Amino acid sequence: MADPLKSTETPKTGSSRPPPLPPSAARTAVAPSGKPGALARLKAFLVIRKIRVEAWVRRRPILTATIAALLVLGGAAGAYVAVEGVPELDVEVDLFAPQTISEARAAVRARPADPGAHRALGHALWAKRKRHAALLSYGRALALDKGAADGDMADHLVASFGGRDQDLAEALIWKNKIVGAQDGLEALVKSPRRKVRWGAVHTLDKLEKGTRGNWETAYVLDLDSSDCDVRRNAVEKLGAIGTKRSIAALRAERADDEKTGGWFKSRCLGDRLDEAEQKILARR
Repeated sequence: MADPLKSTETPKTGSSRPPPLPPSAARTAVAPSGKPGALARLKAFLVIRKIRVEAWVRRRPILTATIAALLVLGGAAGAYVAVEGVPELDVEVDLFAPQTISEARAAVRARPADPGAHRALGHALWAKRKRHAALLSYGRALALDKGAADGDMADHLVASFGGRDQDLAEALIWKNKIVGAQDGLEALVKSPRRKVRWGAVHTLDKLEKGTRGNWETAYVLDLDSSDCDVRRNAVEKLGAIGTKRSIAALRAERADDEKTGGWFKSRCLGDRLDEAEQKILARR
């Protein structure tokens, strides 16, 4: 008897077509299609985009490096803020500061009790060279809040020395303790204009930032005055508070003083120069 497992005869089905699939296999079969499936289309799209991006990067190496650096910095900043929090600023930044006088005045009308609005109006007026009006606006801002001064206000007040508003600027600085004006005032101590330098000296004193050196500097400059009384007062004061620097100034003044005398006119300083120098030397 022949082994049925080794039979090579094809079963006769009455047809050359293969037998039908069982129901379970028919349900899992996928009919062939002329179009690719959704997954295949997505993969192709991603491949094409990758190729285009790589080509774009190769054509723009500098721009690509810049973008990468910005991304790194942005990530570092984000990490810092996440750990440390948003840093506090030492200056007040007003993102909505008015750009024109009319806008600033409108802001003041809308917020008359806001010192920042008055300060902003002062800045706008100063920019248009309306300096007296600017100082008046600064005064209103400081009347509402003694701490309303910013760096620009301090600079503008110092810049008013030597003009008609110097007295007003001095008062606003020392009455409101605007210590931000200190550096500018110390520079004015060396001014060749007597009112300017002495205004700076006295304002610094009222701010409790004055020094004996400021007084000495101002008195040394007074020696160049055309007013004899001013020069005599300077010599006397230098004898009381002067240092080695004053001695050099007094000796230089002696030669000029000798030119002021004559047959019928005494010298302006005379022996005062020697007396002042001796007082200074006695303290050394």
